[in-house]
Amino acid sequence: MRNSVLVIILVLVFTLALNLNSSSAHEEAPPGNYYTLVDEHNNIIHQTSIKVQVGDEYISEDNSRYEVVEIIGYTARCKYKGKEKMPDLKLKEDKNKKTGILLGEEAVPTVGGRKPTIAVYCTHSDESYVPTDGTESKPGNGGIYDVAEAFVRELKNKGFDVKYDNNNHNPHDINAYNRSRKTAVKLLRENPDAIFDVHRDAVPPGQYQSKVEGKEVTKIKLVVGRSNPNAKTNLEFAKRIKAVMDKEKPGLSNGIFIGRGDYNQDLSPRAMLIEVGAHTNDKNDAIEGIKQFADIMPEILGVGNEKGAAPAKKPLTASENKSAYGTVIAVIVVLAAALGGYYLLNQGTAGKRNG
Repeated sequence: MRNSVLVIILVLVFTLALNLNSSSAHEEAPPGNYYTLVDEHNNIIHQTSIKVQVGDEYISEDNSRYEVVEIIGYTARCKYKGKEKMPDLKLKEDKNKKTGILLGEEAVPTVGGRKPTIAVYCTHSDESYVPTDGTESKPGNGGIYDVAEAFVRELKNKGFDVKYDNNNHNPHDINAYNRSRKTAVKLLRENPDAIFDVHRDAVPPGQYQSKVEGKEVTKIKLVVGRSNPNAKTNLEFAKRIKAVMDKEKPGLSNGIFIGRGDYNQDLSPRAMLIEVGAHTNDKNDAIEGIKQFADIMPEILGVGNEKGAAPAKKPLTASENKSAYGTVIAVIVVLAAALGGYYLLNQGTAGKRNG
């Protein structure tokens, strides 16, 4: 009997551990509403349709970091935490005299081996752009697919091997990430160097409208979920992306939002959610923005930038591998706690019987 109970506990613990992300599903403000982040002087820092909660953070375009300390209605009051230290991007020549990228202390190769792989999908299959699509939502066939496909085309032009999945994850509700998780898991079987979930926001157009290299674009915001074991490495990856955007495409970045959800980023240390404009922006501007984002992907991943080139795959760093095992460690901790509780309960019962 005791063995049967123990088996049941083990099954429940592993099931709970494997589905921890489901309990922190991504939430949004009701249609027509959005959250406004303000500093101590009531200056607007940022606007987002993502449900903002105390403890969330935002790294602005100028790398100022803020933490949400109070929420009143749809206003999130923030405290300034200082300037965020960003990666130091340095150029370096490898032995083959090919230009590479030095990220921290790591010299990244640029030639030889197979093409690097990038995976792309869209959790919210309905998201659309009102000025171009005529509506903010087209169930199963949103304008967001056009943006994702433009991203895929540009990446292929850069020499990347792209794994794109246009699965429909409707309806657009709190369970959308549970459905898209299956898509992400399938794509990750291809061992991509990075995986991107393409979205658009739902705020006034001015929050994202910009001009880069003389062209009208929408900015791109990076979103990191703080409720997953890869949060630290996801954030480092986001900071690397932003650093390259700031260096190569000034005006393209709309900062980094660090929210309570997990956004399926527990699956990979290089999983990133990107917001490409808002429903109030023109889809063509969003497409131009994502194309310029694709332009810098070779530098973000530290690979050759020649069209059609076949640069080497960049392996995970030691720190990324360490974070990738975070989920396993979490499972072990939860399991140990459950077993300890079962043991104490069993000892207590035995004591009562002996007494």
